[in-house]
Amino acid sequence: MRFTLLVGKSFVVTSVRTDKLRSVWESRVDQWEATVETSEAFARVRDRMLELAKPRAADRCLDLGAGTGMLTLPLADQVAAVTAADISAGMLASLAAAAQHDRNEVATRTAPMEELHFAAASFELVVSNYAMHYLTHADKDVILRRIRRWLVPGGRLVIGDMMIGRSLDEHHRRVLWEKGLVMLRRGPAGWWRLLKNIMRIGTGKGRLRPAAPEWWTTALAEAGFEGVRYEHVVSEAGIVTGTTPFVNSTM
Repeated sequence: MRFTLLVGKSFVVTSVRTDKLRSVWESRVDQWEATVETSEAFARVRDRMLELAKPRAADRCLDLGAGTGMLTLPLADQVAAVTAADISAGMLASLAAAAQHDRNEVATRTAPMEELHFAAASFELVVSNYAMHYLTHADKDVILRRIRRWLVPGGRLVIGDMMIGRSLDEHHRRVLWEKGLVMLRRGPAGWWRLLKNIMRIGTGKGRLRPAAPEWWTTALAEAGFEGVRYEHVVSEAGIVTGTTPFVNSTM
């Protein structure tokens, strides 16, 4: 594999929230690797995302919020090149070390997702796994429109994320029940974490800013994606997909 470190403009981060988020992830590099490597739920989301992405040998791919490479590394075996973007330099350093042993090109870009910029039609495939629920809905909207420009006509977008809202419809009741059972089995520490997450999501405060499935499907459609579909995977995890329209060659 050819590994490239992309050195672009310096990113001046003025957001206190962004600084705090970066600090959190820098402190979790080793813990995160262990978590994703042993989690059956994360594996199910990753495997289904790869199926829906339909990676092709000539694809240029962008992985937003790549972390330590849970999606980047298997994609690198199937596509021409992957650009892995993440807020944490430590996460990307871990990814880079693992990528040395793969066979295709992997590049990294260290920056908050909302500060990324690429030329139009730079990618055939854009993916993001469990990263966008840290963004405000307004930032999600902006990034979706940027992704629409970054993709070639007919390009594919696959997002896996915590996809829940504040309603108590059947979908959300099932999610809360599944998640609650997992947390309760972990004893007092799990109970406390469950309570904190319910409070954070319910009040809209804290780092977690998940969006409901219907928000995602509407947002993709409004950003200009076609064939938008949502699929529930496990617990609070869902996947939304869409493609960019083909340009009429006669126009």
